Amino acid sequence: MSIGRDRSRDHALRRGPYRPLRRKGKTGPVRRGLTFLPPVFVAMLLALAATPVVAGAMWLADMTRDLPSAQDLARDPLALSTKVYDRSGGELLYQFEVERREPVTLDQVPQVLIDATVSAEDKTFWTNPGVDILGIARAAYSDVMGRSEGRGGASTITQQLVKQRIVGSEVSLRRKIREAVLAIEVTNTYSKREILELYFNQIFYGNQAYGIKAAAQTYFAKELKDLTLAEAALLAGLPQAPSVLDPSQPHNVARAEERRVYVLDQMVSTGVITSEQRDAADAEPIKVVGRQITRITAPHFVFQVRDQLTRILGGDEGAVTRGGFKVTTTLDMAKQGTAERQVRGWVDSLHDRNVWNAGLVSIDPRTGEVLSYVGSVDYYSREDLRVQGQYDVVGIGLRQSGSSFKVFNYLTALKKGATAATVVVDTRTDFTGKAAADAFAQPRFDPKTACGYCPENADLQYHGPVTMRQAIRESRNVPAVKFLHRYSGIEDTIQTAKEMGITTPIDPARVGLSLTLGTREVKLLDMTSAFGVLANMGVRVTPTFILKVEDPRGKVVWEHKDYEQKRVLDPGIAYIMNDILKDTTQPARSYIFGQWTNIGRPAALKTGTTDDLKDVYSVGYVPQLVTGVWMGNSNGDRMSGQDFFSAMGPGQLWREYMKEALAGVEAKDWERPQNVVNASVVAAPGAYGGYGSGLLPSRLSPFASSEIFLRGTEPRVTDSWYVAGCPAADGTTTVGMRIREIGLATWAPYTQKWIADAQKGTHSYGRYTWSLVSEDPCPSPSASPTPTRSPTAPPGKGSPSPSPSGSPRPSPSGTVDPFPRPSVPLPPLPTRTPNPGGGQGG
Repeated sequence: MSIGRDRSRDHALRRGPYRPLRRKGKTGPVRRGLTFLPPVFVAMLLALAATPVVAGAMWLADMTRDLPSAQDLARDPLALSTKVYDRSGGELLYQFEVERREPVTLDQVPQVLIDATVSAEDKTFWTNPGVDILGIARAAYSDVMGRSEGRGGASTITQQLVKQRIVGSEVSLRRKIREAVLAIEVTNTYSKREILELYFNQIFYGNQAYGIKAAAQTYFAKELKDLTLAEAALLAGLPQAPSVLDPSQPHNVARAEERRVYVLDQMVSTGVITSEQRDAADAEPIKVVGRQITRITAPHFVFQVRDQLTRILGGDEGAVTRGGFKVTTTLDMAKQGTAERQVRGWVDSLHDRNVWNAGLVSIDPRTGEVLSYVGSVDYYSREDLRVQGQYDVVGIGLRQSGSSFKVFNYLTALKKGATAATVVVDTRTDFTGKAAADAFAQPRFDPKTACGYCPENADLQYHGPVTMRQAIRESRNVPAVKFLHRYSGIEDTIQTAKEMGITTPIDPARVGLSLTLGTREVKLLDMTSAFGVLANMGVRVTPTFILKVEDPRGKVVWEHKDYEQKRVLDPGIAYIMNDILKDTTQPARSYIFGQWTNIGRPAALKTGTTDDLKDVYSVGYVPQLVTGVWMGNSNGDRMSGQDFFSAMGPGQLWREYMKEALAGVEAKDWERPQNVVNASVVAAPGAYGGYGSGLLPSRLSPFASSEIFLRGTEPRVTDSWYVAGCPAADGTTTVGMRIREIGLATWAPYTQKWIADAQKGTHSYGRYTWSLVSEDPCPSPSASPTPTRSPTAPPGKGSPSPSPSGSPRPSPSGTVDPFPRPSVPLPPLPTRTPNPGGGQGG
């Protein structure tokens, strides 16, 4: 019911002054005056008189056709801002909105603001029927005369509400008529207080502020109750022309002052303030907080929140910006601050290596909660093409992961029967068999043209027989390809990667054996989540950016609980890979990476570098946290420096971030599953390991070390690689090594070439001092003698006693398959001088 209307008086007015002339039983003078006219003529006169009325009615009907209902004001909810908070719920990260608005009730609006608004916009608001008749007449006259001025008319508060809320702001007589008709209907449907409340929540005040509360916060950073008379008058005057009167723009201040004076004068004229109050308010200078520049905390993270929220709301993007949800995210502000500072600091320190951008993401592998997320070094850097700050290199960017992708290959090999002690020979190899083994030594040999597929190690060194553990911790490329070719298989490796969280489609036919070297572009977010499976002992939890979503009434509509946990790896396999990758962060176990990546607690890590030095990776973890780091340039510029590699750049960034992020967190190691056992195998211990068969030690084996295996995969065969050589003149017998690689026949010529070079002393890399012999340890007199040397164990290590062995198991290739062995304590580690320049492509 409208306030201030005398409905009995309205009824009397509708009856009209001449109603008594037509009362039943009275003919009246008009009726008698028509009796002499013919009936047909009378009908024609009546029709002629009715024509304008009928025409007007038809015109009005056309004007108001399809007019919305006044009920739409309440039925169609206001667009409300969706607010995004950190995990504590205390820090606002951003607001998604088409209209920045916070609803209020009329009781929350101070009387001074109500008086200022009514005085400035609609003095007769409390008594009018919702329209200004004179304003409509002026608009109609201007439309008929073809004039643009005056078409707007003097709109009431109700008309302004209807215009913005329902009918739109088209400048035309039709819109004005529709607006007036609907304003009258609204006045008959809602109380004046309800209309004014809708107005205060709906109307636009400029500077992205919709509604009076948003306006008070935008211009004065105040709550409504704290507004002064001068501030209330200024806000009340803004809806007339928000962009022109916006006082946060210096060139608008004079006009805003004029408008404020007008509002104050109108308040005096309506008697709600005195002249003295007006003068005091007029003397108050306009002080606004300045134009609001919308900044986003953790911007790339926030946009990932938006995408997930859209999925939660069934794909309705409009609901995100209009629904008024409160979103509590997973973001840990302390870790986010650490991540942003570390990324900025390390990128700045590496400008001389042509490093200008980096990304970092950190996830709790137990819950999938994303705790920190830096999508670029500077979100607001737009002009530097090396940065392209708004592009999210973590969650959107597709980059080659380099050797970090090898983990999926080796995990697949472990699933298919290989072990951490399985040996392949690290030697230059053409996996198509196109290039002859001797061709590699030719001065003019070009592997790009002379080879079918000839991957190279990053340090261009080839270290002969190496175990899986050694191949991983030194990130050697040729052994990785051999494991993929011999054990894992391309399609099965792709499947492992997919199950662990890699979402990039990978075509086996297009990647081939280069798959294991990380040539297929992936997302850092995916890689980090996939490594989280290892951190979580084989269980995958899908990453989430959101903990809880509440609607405007506080009802929880979605919550991250009872989330899916899917086992994708046997816990024993996960444990073995964790144990291998822990070597990378221990200087005593990895002479290449350990000095760069140690964080003072058990931690696993894998790095990656592309061969053109355009992308460098580090993904590492502890049981409670997994973090991935990428460095490079968004425009694809290569980084520089012969000694720059993954451990030096992202590895150190990872190290410093993890040390700070884990401060105060209990240091933990992974619990060993019951299906993991130890066995002693022939492999040199320490950071310079390898150079053995991976089989059970014999009495001739010069060394042994302890390795872990899935129960049942321990080696059953005694080492036959180390054999007695020919008797010497003094009666002693030398011991030599005879390499028997389990692999394809096409690999043999390249292995023999490596052996021949090693016998000549062409490459020892300081790793071995025992002899290498051919298949025949005692050649005939006609054959060239094989150079031999007495075996020398690594420092502090003697030859172990022979261990019992089972029967050999023939492999498909016809050679002995080197699997599972009994437990022997780990021997002392040898002391070596680190060589950080080697193997930089990790």
